[in-house]
Amino acid sequence: MYCHISAGGLRGLESYVAQVEVDVSNGLPCFDMVGLLASEVKEARERIRVALKNAGVKMPVGKITVNLSPAGIHKAGTAYDLPVALCIMAAQGMIPAKKLEGILAVGELGLDASVKPVRGILPMVQQGFLNGIGECILPLSNLKEGMLVEGALVMGVKDLGEAARYLCCEEPEREILRKKAKRSVRALPGSETETDGEQTMDFGVIQGMQDEKFAALTAAAGLHNLLYVGPPGAGKTMLARCLPSILPPLGQAEKREISAIYSVAGRLSQGSLLEKRPFVAPHHTVSDHALAGGGAIPMPGLVSLAHKGVLFLDEMAEFKRGTLDILRQPLEDRVIFLAKSGGNFLYPADFMLVAAANPCPCGFYPDRARCRCTSLEIRRYHARISGPLLDRIDLFCRVEPMPFDRLWGAKDAKSSASETESGWDSRLMQEKVMLARERQARRYAQTRIVANGRLGPGEIARYCSLGLSEQQFMEQATQQLRCSARACHHALRVARTLADLEGQEKIRVRHLSQALHYRKGGELYRN
Repeated sequence: MYCHISAGGLRGLESYVAQVEVDVSNGLPCFDMVGLLASEVKEARERIRVALKNAGVKMPVGKITVNLSPAGIHKAGTAYDLPVALCIMAAQGMIPAKKLEGILAVGELGLDASVKPVRGILPMVQQGFLNGIGECILPLSNLKEGMLVEGALVMGVKDLGEAARYLCCEEPEREILRKKAKRSVRALPGSETETDGEQTMDFGVIQGMQDEKFAALTAAAGLHNLLYVGPPGAGKTMLARCLPSILPPLGQAEKREISAIYSVAGRLSQGSLLEKRPFVAPHHTVSDHALAGGGAIPMPGLVSLAHKGVLFLDEMAEFKRGTLDILRQPLEDRVIFLAKSGGNFLYPADFMLVAAANPCPCGFYPDRARCRCTSLEIRRYHARISGPLLDRIDLFCRVEPMPFDRLWGAKDAKSSASETESGWDSRLMQEKVMLARERQARRYAQTRIVANGRLGPGEIARYCSLGLSEQQFMEQATQQLRCSARACHHALRVARTLADLEGQEKIRVRHLSQALHYRKGGELYRN
């Protein structure tokens, strides 16, 4: 007897609907699975055999052939266990074969017939719904995640027997079972909102440092890459960790896009959409594969987990140069392309790069009263960050040590109030960012550009036009600073953002001067 059911599969970050076909016929007893399968899919035969036995189902005596199509796509993961087992039960008449039509089933089976969670549920259910499959059977642990797809009918099951009983029911009874399953998962401990476990830091707790805060404000307003350079303990990391607090809130489409990436990576633990922009801070010993993604089973890397958020590299010069150079392509193209033996994979990587670095190995250069590094050691340290990568950073900001009296807030209440009123806490800075983003949204309404930092070379001439005096100033300044063409483009993008923060439609000389001042801050690492 022949039966089939739909299943969800993953290929990189993309999901597809697979067809699980089972045929039970007369012949020598055997259990064959075909369809370009990975080892964990082939091993499903033993898991399914024992799970059926412990569920009280006798394996059919005959030739069992399982085909997973499309046959040209490499099948990996354990999500095919449940649909294969349900098809075998239907082939024996335990489940009406017609009941499997229009059903998408996903789940890993334990030897005790329990249904275990799998990764990638959100994109699987979304893809099934787009393909006209509106009813899904999922592991109970993944039910919250499946419920995020509006309009889809999702049922969470604890074991194989519960899945079979659900399929044998008619629609009114199925609706009752779905509601019961949803009530059970909502009663489980855990928040309804996925969080990073940390309270977002606020710029208001940082005393002074207006120049450094303005650099962060400019970066957030135009989606520009930012590098803080300064001695140890000056506040570089604190500034970077405060930056997410002034970024615009996520839109609904962005939440779903980011949550799908985290679902594929198996990091959507609470089964709810991510509400905050990602802030990913890898250690400097991170491997190339962990940063870029890939592996035997293709997984998104840290650059993809930082999509629509911030990738923070603390102690940037301590990273391996080859690892840092991986960022050059995604910083330009906003995607990362990986060619593997199993196929070609395209991962989203539209992130904002924020980094912090010391000026030398000891951290106190150019203060020769404290710095004990030789000139050769300093040059080698600076050479760890390549020139092409530095060219892709828009803003360089020098962070100076804070005086003792400012560190402890030793100033009168009037001074403290005036600083807060000047707009240097996160709430007021975010308002300025939102106003600047609104101006950019109106300007780029007919394009796919989202911010000034995403302007391409051809678009800069249209949206960053200069007057005669501005052109003359830019020509002289770039010759003195020996800026590359890419550096000139980045300076124009920053100048466009500075004008937007002031509410100006035209770029003025002061905006260009300040933008080039930020470019000049990177000369330390170019020596």
